[in-house]
Amino acid sequence: MIEEFLDEDLILILDNVEDKFTLIEKMIDKALSKGIIMTREPILHKIREREELESTGVVEGIALPHARTEAVKDLLLMISAVKEGVDFQSLDEKPVHIVFLIVAPEEAKKKYIQVLARISRMCREEEFRTAIMEASSPEEILKIVKEFDQ
Repeated sequence: MIEEFLDEDLILILDNVEDKFTLIEKMIDKALSKGIIMTREPILHKIREREELESTGVVEGIALPHARTEAVKDLLLMISAVKEGVDFQSLDEKPVHIVFLIVAPEEAKKKYIQVLARISRMCREEEFRTAIMEASSPEEILKIVKEFDQ
């Protein structure tokens, strides 16, 4: 299910990032540069608004920034692996190393919730988290996601 929304162009591997908003901007800019989205500001605004309400940094080095906005035509799913970690004000107060960014139009609520739930299940598996962090290319991360997206 998740793999239908992902390709190698939507996966970033970074050594370090100064903060969570810089990371989110890098992710959105990547989607913009690939022509996957046509505008950046409304998406950034919605994500920032959501993060200010409550951090989407959960536990075990995972963050799930997400928002719904009409600035996208279909669900956008991106992954970033941050080797050094980034402060996301997570519930467990640990740095985040794996970020799944999810943006969907308002009418895609069911799909949006299903993707969030599937990612949450996958991220509970230590083997999945470890494999993503050890991956050295977007192609490898995509392969790992396909393997665990059963």
